Formats: sequence, structure tokens, C-alpha cells
Amino acid sequence: MVILEPSISDYHIQLKPEHQEIQALAREFARNEIAPIADSIDKEDQIPETIVRKMADLGFLGVPYPTEYGGVGSDYLSMALVIEELARISCAVSVIPVAHTLIAMPLFVYGSEEQKKKFLSPLAQGKKIGAHAMTEPAAGSDVAGIKTTARREDDGWVLNGTKTFCTNGDIADLFLVFARTSDIVDEEKKRHLGLSGFILERGMEGFTVGNPIGKMGIRGSKSVELVLEGVKVPHANLLGEEGKGFYMAMDCYDHGRIEVASQGIGVAQAALEAAAKYATQRIAFGKPIMEFQSPQFMLGEAASEIQAARLLTYQAASLRDQGKEFMPTACMAKMYATEVGERTALIAIKLSGSAGVATEYPMERYLRDIQVTKIYEGTNDIQRLTLGRLIYKEAQAAISNSR
Repeated sequence: MVILEPSISDYHIQLKPEHQEIQALAREFARNEIAPIADSIDKEDQIPETIVRKMADLGFLGVPYPTEYGGVGSDYLSMALVIEELARISCAVSVIPVAHTLIAMPLFVYGSEEQKKKFLSPLAQGKKIGAHAMTEPAAGSDVAGIKTTARREDDGWVLNGTKTFCTNGDIADLFLVFARTSDIVDEEKKRHLGLSGFILERGMEGFTVGNPIGKMGIRGSKSVELVLEGVKVPHANLLGEEGKGFYMAMDCYDHGRIEVASQGIGVAQAALEAAAKYATQRIAFGKPIMEFQSPQFMLGEAASEIQAARLLTYQAASLRDQGKEFMPTACMAKMYATEVGERTALIAIKLSGSAGVATEYPMERYLRDIQVTKIYEGTNDIQRLTLGRLIYKEAQAAISNSR
């Protein structure tokens, strides 16, 4: 997608009957299985294993992967629809397939045939859960600043380092761990070189999964610390080309931003519905507060923003499915949808008064849950920076071509 001179071909969203079917399936599952326990998931900070297993049985962990590898064989728009419906009921539950994608998608795109059969198939079938480990105590948005090392030996690699905020780490069987395989760290323009990705399995000697890190939102979805002390990894577990891990990770996050945008839409939709219901039932000055102009204005504007965010997210997924450049649109969708989610949650709290901040109502949970979506898969300011640089580059090219 070109930002300054867009083509109408970039705005083609092809919805098919199977999209309606998978949306209905995800919505029914979320309403029947997750909704009755969504509040307890948050309060107890625990997602029942039965929920994870049912998601796997329904294929929600393998939506965009070919059937030959155990996946559903659908597209990325279908994946976005599933995430939206799950997040509408519990953002925490929706995090599991989102984090799962961050190892399964790189395996599908960059993995060898042997790696796909050994690692992707059980992930796509939901027989194993995956996690992605890039973030370190001193390296978050600065991906190129990671310090975990991988030293080559005759029979494989030896990994040493510490990862943090590894989502799904508490339940994962397979981990995509990024480490530095070269010492190019001082040359500012080359810091992104020399990173490589490795598939690690739970239980490898020297590989320790730490305790969960407490969080204000998406409670139930656990993030943990990983400690690697002389972990021996066979050569066959190197994913993609040695030293090209940075590019693999960026492609991985481009996909992930579509799913995070879907989370934003789901939370926003839930907040809109909760606010509308409360405002319709709440009587003030002798009539439902929804009969006053101000609540109507606020909800009408929120509904418009949600619809815009939804269309932008579906566009990003559709561009990806058509094999077109989708990165700029994914950046826009992630940034916009998650902030729409926050604004709508705040409106829900404002319209609900004291009930909006009471833990017996879901409105305050929506606001807590949406915060992390603005951070992971690249903070929203990183999205702004990326888009700004793309616009600058296009403007330079336009000026150069006009001379």
C-alpha cells in the first residue's frame, strides 16, 4: 500500500460465506464458554485449561495454516474475525492465539519442510502451545538491542541470556527465542544484523521458565521470565537464515499487529454494548439517560470509530491475503483500533458513573485490558514513527521523480 498515492485496488475486502461461518462459530463459543467465566478469569488471574483445549478443538489456533500441516486452511481475515470475537468477551483469552501466532506464522513462512512437520503441525492442530521470546529486561521496542547470545558449536548452538514478558510462557510447549549470533553491537547502523531465531522445547536442560509477572490487565494471560543457561539447541532448530532474525521478527510483528487491532475492536465493541445497555436501563431525572443528547452523541461517535477501525483492520488482513504490501495498513490498524478501544472504554466508564469503576461491572476491566494492546507488537508511538518515515520516504521519491 502506498500512503501518499493510494490505489482503489487497496480497498478491496472480499467477504465470503466461510467468513460468516467462522465468525458465528467464534461468537457462539465466546458467548457460551467464555462469557460465564470471563469475570472469574480476570479476578482469579487464570484461564481454565479446558478453554484452551476447546479453542484448539475448534481450530482457532490453526486458522491460517494449510490443512497439510494440520491447520484449518483459511485466510488471515478469518483469523482477525476469530480474535475480534474472543476479545469481545475476554481479551485475556484472545491473547493465547495471538501469542501462538508469533511462533506458528514464522514457522510457516521461514521454516524448512522438516521444521513444519515437526513443529508447525502440532501448533496448528493445537496439540502444542507456542510462545515468542524477544523482549529482554533492557530491550523492548529496541529489538536490535537484545543481549541473549547463541554460540555455534559442532553439534549445535549454546544459548545464554534472559527473556522477559514472554506471553503464553506458562503454558507453552514450544518457544521461538531470538538471540545474537554475531557481535555486531557497537556499529549503530548494523545493530539489527546478527540476530537469529531458534525453536526451543520446554524441558531442555538449562532452560528455565520463571514465575508469571503480575499485570493490571489481560489477567489470566500469563507473561513470564525465561532464563537460558547453556541451553544446547541442535542446528536443525535454527529457524530461517542465520543472522536474518531481525527481518523475520519484523514480518512476524506485521502479522501480529492485525490480530492486536482485532483485539482493540473486540474490546471497543464490548465497551459500546455495555455502555448502551447500562445507559438504557439507568433512570435519571425520570427517564433513561440514553434519552439525553450527550450519551447519544458519545455512543454515536464511538460506534463510528469502531466501524472505521474494523474496516481498517479487515483491509489490512485482506491486503495480506491478496499478497499485497500490508505493513503500513497493519500499523495504522493496530494504532487506531487499540486507541479506539481505550476511548470507548473511557466513554463506557463515564456514562456508567460509579458503576463504571466498580469491579462487579466489566467496564473497568475493558480499560485495564486495552492498555497492553497499545504496547505489544510495537508501541503505538513506534507505529506513528514507522508511518511517518514511510510518508517521508514517499514524499522524497515524489519530489525526486518530479524533477
